[in-house]
Amino acid sequence: MKIATSAYRPVWHADQAALEARLEGWVATAAQEGAQILVFPEYGGVEAAMVGARPVGLDAIGWAERVADAADGWADLHARLARQYGVYVLAGSLMARAPAGIVNRSYFLSPEGGIDWVDKMVPTPWERRAIDLAAGQENKIFDTPFGKIGIQICYDCEFPLFTRALVEQGADMILVPSATEFEAGYTRVRQSCRARAIESQCLIVHSPVLGPVDDCPLLEMGTGSAAIFCPPDIGLPQNGIIAQGMVDAEGWVIAEVDPARISASRVSGQVSNFAHWPEQDHRVNSVTTRPFR
Repeated sequence: MKIATSAYRPVWHADQAALEARLEGWVATAAQEGAQILVFPEYGGVEAAMVGARPVGLDAIGWAERVADAADGWADLHARLARQYGVYVLAGSLMARAPAGIVNRSYFLSPEGGIDWVDKMVPTPWERRAIDLAAGQENKIFDTPFGKIGIQICYDCEFPLFTRALVEQGADMILVPSATEFEAGYTRVRQSCRARAIESQCLIVHSPVLGPVDDCPLLEMGTGSAAIFCPPDIGLPQNGIIAQGMVDAEGWVIAEVDPARISASRVSGQVSNFAHWPEQDHRVNSVTTRPFR
C-alpha cells in the first residue's frame, strides 16, 4: 500500500470555500499519487478557525475556544474528502470539546464514511498552562483493510507504554501527528518515533506542522520533516528510514510500505525487541540501592 504523510503549514483563508479548496487540493494530490492513507499533523486543524477576519487581541484560551467551535465542520470536511477520493485521512488535530473539557483531537476518516478520533493522552506543560487542555482517556486501534492502525499525538509518542499497549493488541502501524516549535522538540518527537519503531518492530509515520502562522498564538513557530520509519533490520532500510522530506519543506512524503513485512522482523529479525520486552518486567519492579564509596 502507499501512505502519504505531510509537512503542512496552515494559512489564512478569505472564506470557507477557500479553506475547502485548499484541503481538497492536498487530498487530491496524494490520491493521484496512489496514496491510500493520508496523514496531516497536530494542530493542522487550527486552520479550521483561520477563516475570515482575523481576531484582534485573542489569547491562547480564546483561540482554543474558537478552534473548538470549528471542530465539527473540520471533521465533516475531511469525511467528505475521504469518501470522494476513496482514502483514509487522519485530519490535522485541533481543539474539540469533550466531557472533561477541551482536548487535542485528531479525527480519523474512512472512505466508507467512518468517523472516529483520538485525543491526546498527555498534554504538554504549555498545553496545560496556556489552554488548560484536558487529557484523553482512550488508547484506540482502528482495524482497517490495510492493517490495525494506532495514533499517538506528538508528546504521546515519547511515552513508550502507550505504543507497547497498541502493538500488543495487534497494531501494525502508528501514526504520529506533531507540532514542535523548535529543533529540540522536533528532535525529541523524531527520535521517539524511531525508538518506538525499534522497540515494537513496527511502522511509524510522522507528520509535523510548520510555522510560523501570522496572528495565531497557537502556531507561532513550527518545524520538522515528514518521515516514515521502520526498525533497521534484515530486508528493511538499514538506517530505519523508509522515506523522509527536507526539514521545513512543505508537502507530501509518499512511500510504498508493507506493514506486515515490517512486523515480520519480530520473528525473523536480527533482534527480538518486541518478544523480549517482558524480560524487563521483573527487573524494573525490583531495584536494589547499595551504599558505595
